[in-house]
Amino acid sequence: MEPTDRKEQMEQAANSGWSALESGRWIEAEECYARAFQAARELDDTLSAALFKSYGGLSRLWQGRLVEARADLEECLRQAAEEDSLQLAAHVLFLLSELESQEGCDERAISHLWKALDASLECNDETTAEVSFGKLGLIYLNYGWLEQASECFRQAMEQRPDGPNQAAWLGNLGQTLAEMGQLEESISCYRAALTCARAAGDRRAEGKCLASEGLSHFHQGRFEEAMECYKQALELTQQDNDLESRGTWLGNLGNVYLRLGQNDRARELCQEGLELAKSRQDRHSEAALLDSLGDCFARSGDFESALKHYSNALAIGRAISDKLGERIYLANIGRAYRQLGKTEPAMEHLKRAIEIFDQQRSRINSDSLKTSFAAGGQDLYCDMIQFCLEDGRRIEALEYVGRAKSRAILDLLRNSPIDISELQNVNDKTIARLIARERELSGQIARLERIFWQGNLDSDSGHRGSSGTVTAEEAPRLYSEWREVVDQLRRRHHNYASMVAVETLSFDELKGLWQETAADGSGQMLDEHTAILEFFLSDQFFFSAAVWAGCQQPGINLLIEVNELEKLQSDIADFLEMSATEGWEVPVSLCKRLYKRLLAPLIESVPRDVNKLILVPHGVLHRVPFAALHDGSSYLIEKMSLSYLPTSSLIPVLSGADRDGSRVKSQTLKYLVSAISDYSATRNDGIVFSSRLRSAAGLEDLSYTLEEGKTVFLQAAERAAGAKLLTNEEVKEGLLSLFGDYPVVHFAGHAVFNPDEPLASGLVLSDGSILTAARILQDNALRTTCGKLLVLSACQTGVNVITNGGEILGLARALMYAGMPNLILSLWEVADRSTAGLMQDFHNFWQAGKISIAQALSAAQRKAVAEGQPVHAWAPFIHLGID
Repeated sequence: MEPTDRKEQMEQAANSGWSALESGRWIEAEECYARAFQAARELDDTLSAALFKSYGGLSRLWQGRLVEARADLEECLRQAAEEDSLQLAAHVLFLLSELESQEGCDERAISHLWKALDASLECNDETTAEVSFGKLGLIYLNYGWLEQASECFRQAMEQRPDGPNQAAWLGNLGQTLAEMGQLEESISCYRAALTCARAAGDRRAEGKCLASEGLSHFHQGRFEEAMECYKQALELTQQDNDLESRGTWLGNLGNVYLRLGQNDRARELCQEGLELAKSRQDRHSEAALLDSLGDCFARSGDFESALKHYSNALAIGRAISDKLGERIYLANIGRAYRQLGKTEPAMEHLKRAIEIFDQQRSRINSDSLKTSFAAGGQDLYCDMIQFCLEDGRRIEALEYVGRAKSRAILDLLRNSPIDISELQNVNDKTIARLIARERELSGQIARLERIFWQGNLDSDSGHRGSSGTVTAEEAPRLYSEWREVVDQLRRRHHNYASMVAVETLSFDELKGLWQETAADGSGQMLDEHTAILEFFLSDQFFFSAAVWAGCQQPGINLLIEVNELEKLQSDIADFLEMSATEGWEVPVSLCKRLYKRLLAPLIESVPRDVNKLILVPHGVLHRVPFAALHDGSSYLIEKMSLSYLPTSSLIPVLSGADRDGSRVKSQTLKYLVSAISDYSATRNDGIVFSSRLRSAAGLEDLSYTLEEGKTVFLQAAERAAGAKLLTNEEVKEGLLSLFGDYPVVHFAGHAVFNPDEPLASGLVLSDGSILTAARILQDNALRTTCGKLLVLSACQTGVNVITNGGEILGLARALMYAGMPNLILSLWEVADRSTAGLMQDFHNFWQAGKISIAQALSAAQRKAVAEGQPVHAWAPFIHLGID
């Protein structure tokens, strides 16, 4: 046979083999590739022969003939090395990863995939690089390594933006984001994937996109939207005869009916789906459907049957290394055992579920992703805390409260800052694209802030408007995309992989905060007159605990009666509304009721010589000024000094940040004082400022801030050289450039809190521009290594959005990240004149050098109480820190 005929025969056999592989005809594929291999050998085409042999090995792999497949692939890998072919090596390494996955050896599969990536990227083999990234993403997703999975799917999409797998990678990315609690972002991915699938005429992918979107709607409680998506997906499975997907979507639809109270219909659909999954040997779906059936039995009160189904789901999940599923099944088993009154197995399964959840959270380095993921675990923590309390395990309950709170900020402060500007000179097209996109988004956000707070500056009228490139309604989308771009850049920084997740303190470690670790007592983080009060508030219960020097058991306060919880929540709402409203005095009777429910049992449990409380609130309690609670004889602030923390595990971090080494040296610290009284620029040309601030037509000038700033500056200058005063326009440049040179910084002026986008909250400068939390947190606009105290004598600087996971999102978080271990903040809008007086008193007390920051603030507030000032005037100021 002529060589040209032989080559044509080889190509025909290879094409037939590929068609057989795509349609699952493994034996036929093996035969076709055997013919192609023989033809290549006769043509002395060793690389093609090795390639066809590798596909023959893949055919045997899918037939379950793993030993033969491994021998074929290893021989091909040796051939690639002999021929020095990176492209062939990358291809074979990818196929070897498939074999390792089939044998359950995911670690070896991951190793092969990274080698395949190294080879394919070096030889510009975009196809192998794409599928290798995608395969890595799927393994990481199955393990619950969600941030790594999301990055792999993004990298897969970047390799071949116009490739046929875009819909699959977008769908996988959407699933990963949904698992991390980014539900709206996941829906955007699913809809983009749906567009790709429809353009390609891929009805199977189209159905998966619709069903995945339905799942995100389901998790947000939008059951009607979820049902509509599932019904459309099921209709497509009928058209395409997609029995495998049909079983899964039936189960998902069953879950919707269960939430809508139609238990019988739910069970019927889940059972039908389970039979289909079994017939298709779809182990993932089988486990999920068994879990759904378990939910149906649990809803009807048959916990024995529920337990049986959950246990079967767990066995399958473990067999296929489905860590995401395993966590869910363990939690459900624990809840079923609890309902059956079997304490030990219930506790054991819930513990294991939380361990897996914490392991998965520790794999996420991104601050925003860690925060959203943590919010999804609150039901699990609530169950465990309540279960511990019911069983009398108060120490374990307290430890789980600590684990449930503010872990992201703890990790944020424990790790070195990552400066993405260091990536600007890296020769990488992806990094260059991300940097350009970050700059573009930053510009849009800056413009958005001007439009939102000041009006459309390009408009002739100067009034607030929505015309231009962006509108206020686009804020969530812009900030979300900007955060994701910044996260992608941070992942490419050399320090990112070394970031660590910090463990929360155990009860023994909490007790150790009072212990001396050096002969001179210098290692003691808290003195014996300090107690920690920890709070946790859910819809089912209110729990609080006290820990102090030398205690062996924490003091406990628990409210579980429905009526008492409703009264507590009602009183908190009334208190917050009244206290934050100028001219509306808070009744002492309300302060007494809150003291009784929130504090009384704990105060009674701590030693009488305790005179300082470190408060660790939860949820709405972060907004409560505990200083104004009343025990019947006096306000709490008249007996105790108070400090706030988002988590008690920050105490060792902040203790290490006490850089001057001694509290008695406060009178020697250099001050940077910034005061803005003139906001006339915000009223020029009829600019309308946000109604969230004091004036509907620009910002009002602040008559007393300049007086406050000058007084604080003179007080500081008398005691230590080097104090500096910035006023009005000087603040914009001077605060940024000088912030890191001064241990104490005082800012007096306007501030704004944005509840819709906490990163847009910030300090308002004289021209109306805002130094936002975003600029501080992500752009490192403020950074100090000598910081001791930052005082924000401005409105609502202590107000933060509190996530379901207990994270504080807003200005306070950003300023702690900037390096300030102690903050003085306000919980609501405050009067200019009374604020100036209280701030002057605070600095006067603290600069005397004999008391801590918290004690100085308390002294200033006691003076205000003695002078007869209303709660509204003195109670909003809080100390965040431990000094």
